[in-house]
Amino acid sequence: MEKPVAALEFGSKKMKLVIGYELNGQVYVLYALTRPYGHMIEGGNFVDISKVTQCVKEIKNFTDPSAELKLSISEVLLALPPYGLQIFTSQQITTVVGDDGCIGKIDIRNVHALIRNGQLPFENELIDIVPVFYELDQGTRFIKPPLGQQSSTVRVGAMVHTLPKHINKQYAQALLGAGINVKRQIVAPFAACELLGSYQDVPNDYILVDIGATMTTVSLVGEKRLYGSVYFPWGGDNITEKIMEVFNVNEVDAEKFKITYGLDNREMNFKAPICRVTDEEGNETKHYADELNQIIKEELSIFVKDLNASLEQLLQNYDPSLKKSPMILVGGGSQLYGLENYLAPKVESDDVHVIAPRNLGARDATYTNCLGLILANASNPTVYDENHPRVGQLTRDEN
Repeated sequence: MEKPVAALEFGSKKMKLVIGYELNGQVYVLYALTRPYGHMIEGGNFVDISKVTQCVKEIKNFTDPSAELKLSISEVLLALPPYGLQIFTSQQITTVVGDDGCIGKIDIRNVHALIRNGQLPFENELIDIVPVFYELDQGTRFIKPPLGQQSSTVRVGAMVHTLPKHINKQYAQALLGAGINVKRQIVAPFAACELLGSYQDVPNDYILVDIGATMTTVSLVGEKRLYGSVYFPWGGDNITEKIMEVFNVNEVDAEKFKITYGLDNREMNFKAPICRVTDEEGNETKHYADELNQIIKEELSIFVKDLNASLEQLLQNYDPSLKKSPMILVGGGSQLYGLENYLAPKVESDDVHVIAPRNLGARDATYTNCLGLILANASNPTVYDENHPRVGQLTRDEN
């Protein structure tokens, strides 16, 4: 079995962890979990980093008796939100150092180091280098590192992901405070497009919309590569909070109504209430599906307005025809029943599809980015030190 890796993402309200490994371009999941910590992250800024760190400590040495599983995590792949993301292209060339003239891992590391140590065109901090091609001195190009190939030089063309320094610092600090090292940091939408790229029915070019609890990110993907991302403050919680307000119910019930019914426009022969609420004086109020539909439509109208404005911003320097690119919805908020049909006529995309993970053991939409982290890391393993442990220890009880 391949060595397992731990992939972690900090959401606005909960932490998500997937432990698994890549084999033949697919992720095989050994374990997945979420841990809520309340609304602790807002727009990439931690409200109380100590509470998030405490949540991380709880899973550092974790036991699940039901799965007969014990795990000790010393290092993780970390997803970073694309807040302030800037991407640029770079090409660098290095001389092959081996006496036999064959390209080795050290040559790949050297050519990547030229990019990593170079001056950035932005004030951001370098987060990740995504190779597009490797070229030998005779002009032959490879997608993967051309290890063992004869050449006097090797050139790399890459897309470089950068983020504001405070994003990287805060997210890493939440882990380091719990005694867990960061193996590699990867921008979340790039991880998502890596996962989607492993599914044969997903096109190479599309608009990626990741709807979280409180934030939505909109990204441009071309030839399975991330070209840019923007974001706006709207998520599935906006609908939940509105249901709480109008129906006068708690968050658990509001979330249940949203998930159970969604945006249901079916015509029924009878009209049954979806909930009954009794006030302090004992008066009962009934609420029906058409009321819920109205609440959801009002919130989605805000979402559509912000989404189209974000698309204008994202695509302002590209061919206007890209607005017709297929739109793929991911993330927990994308699972709202009826969202596809509502959204399709309100955006310029020719097609709108919701796609959830298909990986056994982590099919919940909330794990999209974590699964993608494992694939993204596996796509270029020679740049990083493969001798470091991915998961310190992973065992099953023998009782």
